[in-house]
Amino acid sequence: MTVADPTGPDRILLVEDDRLQAAVVTDLLALHGYAVSTKQTLGEARAVIRDAPPDLLLLDRILPDGDGADLCRELKTEEATRELQIIILTARDRVEDRVEGLLGGADDYILKPFHPEELLARVHGCLRTLSLQRELKGKAEELAEKNQELVETQTRLIRAERLAAIGEIGLAIRHEINNPLGTILGHAELLLAQPETLAPEVQKKLAAISRASLRIRDVVKRLEVIKDDRAVEYLPGVSMTNLRPAEPEQGQGEKG
Repeated sequence: MTVADPTGPDRILLVEDDRLQAAVVTDLLALHGYAVSTKQTLGEARAVIRDAPPDLLLLDRILPDGDGADLCRELKTEEATRELQIIILTARDRVEDRVEGLLGGADDYILKPFHPEELLARVHGCLRTLSLQRELKGKAEELAEKNQELVETQTRLIRAERLAAIGEIGLAIRHEINNPLGTILGHAELLLAQPETLAPEVQKKLAAISRASLRIRDVVKRLEVIKDDRAVEYLPGVSMTNLRPAEPEQGQGEKG
């Protein structure tokens, strides 16, 4: 399906089986800068619209292969042609016919015979509506993109703030924990260096204290240098920072 060039002239498809009427309308619209093509049946109109939907459809109500109102309803129910502006042209002047056409999705309804200025005014009004709809759609898409950018920026800021907070906490932990931790680890290693003075059970407990102290020291070091937000789910809806050493990539460190 071809997309119309928004910078070119508005494209109008006229579906009218009366050749003289079609010629009059075509000349009038072309004189005012519109690009007009004509078809005489609903089948021909469907083929053209499927390939390259116009900006505006001028649709006769009574055609050789059916009622134009049926095509109007069909186009308004399809996603690809829902926004197509449609003006029904008809000699039926009953209120019921006009209501039926408008309820079927027609954007306007003009009775034959019509004054050229009236037709031009209705055409201009429908195309103006289409222009505003496109502009609104463009603004909505632009707003959606900006909103996505804001969400991504907010996510990055939250991540940066989280990392900054982790860094500050790491410094505080190093200041408050490293000194007493060093004392514990030093005494444990000093005692373990004299195994002959200790019962086996005491040696095991001191070794456990030493291993735990080394683990705490390593965790504090990793907390100080963490560079990325390594949050993992701890409980449903609760996350925590993963302080385990990053696993080396496959093949890293392997000798060739």
